[in-house]
Amino acid sequence: MKRRFISRSRKGFTLIELLVVIAILATLAGISVPVYLSIQENAKKTAAKKGCTDIVEACTRYSQDQNGMMPYDFNTVKPDNQDQVYLITENEKDAKLIAVLTNRESDDGDRLNTSRDTYLRADEQQSQSNGLYVKGDDIGYYDPWGKPYYVTINESDEGAYDPFDTSNRIRGKKVLVYSTGTDTEGVAPVHNGKPSRKAKKGGKKNSKLGAELEEQMEDNVYSWKTVK
Repeated sequence: MKRRFISRSRKGFTLIELLVVIAILATLAGISVPVYLSIQENAKKTAAKKGCTDIVEACTRYSQDQNGMMPYDFNTVKPDNQDQVYLITENEKDAKLIAVLTNRESDDGDRLNTSRDTYLRADEQQSQSNGLYVKGDDIGYYDPWGKPYYVTINESDEGAYDPFDTSNRIRGKKVLVYSTGTDTEGVAPVHNGKPSRKAKKGGKKNSKLGAELEEQMEDNVYSWKTVK
């Protein structure tokens, strides 16, 4: 009677082979993760610039329909000595700008958007990120990093002053919209017609700030990252 012998020895990975595989996987991860994050960040920048453009175009169309009137509540905010108004697209800081443009004004008071047209079309988001956020009476419009947009409106025919330019340069547009971009801690500077402390000091740091801002500015849509 023949007996069958079953070999119990099975060839597995050696320690060196496992280390080689792990090293290869780690290398691939090190290459792919930064690329993926870069793609995501570029997509956010593109969405932020679109958000800026959408607000500018919505304000422009509203003004054309309302005989030059701008879409904000004049009773809650006043222009400065250069006819400029600075708004932030979050609740109680936008002087009803977003409510007017999205046709979400309350019927309790005098409506600014008398035609009830929707000038800024955006899907409501579940969080304060990348678009329109509505919670009860609170309404805001946010960039992909969860920060509000900054809006400069000028009532004069000359156009809006650039809040970053201490020489009072006019951009030639009545509405300028900004996003702080990847700098989630950044805050838009309010232009007061006088050189900032940084500008007065001058030096290499201030030159770098101006260069980076200029590089990222495009027509009437701006996105910047502040340099500390």
